[in-house]
Amino acid sequence: MKKKFNSIEEVRIQIDKIDEDILNLIFKRQDLVIEAVKHKTKEQIIDEVRIEYIINKLRKKSELKAISPELIEKIWRLMISNFIEFEKENFDKIHKQLD
Repeated sequence: MKKKFNSIEEVRIQIDKIDEDILNLIFKRQDLVIEAVKHKTKEQIIDEVRIEYIINKLRKKSELKAISPELIEKIWRLMISNFIEFEKENFDKIHKQLD
């Protein structure tokens, strides 16, 4: 295996850059979640069919990329769970802005 980095600091710099990219993507995802909430009722916040579709799709894609499907599932279930809480906490506020 070819050595790509000369120190742990070099690796951490790259990890920090990726973390920034992930943060920006989560910000974009949050904006889309807000848009989705505008089209939902409170009863539609949790969509088990959609959640399982997302998880299954990402598990398959992770296998193709040689990423642990179990790891990906845990990460996405945690993220989805937290976005569901975000939707519940902000539902009324988002819908009031539509009036």
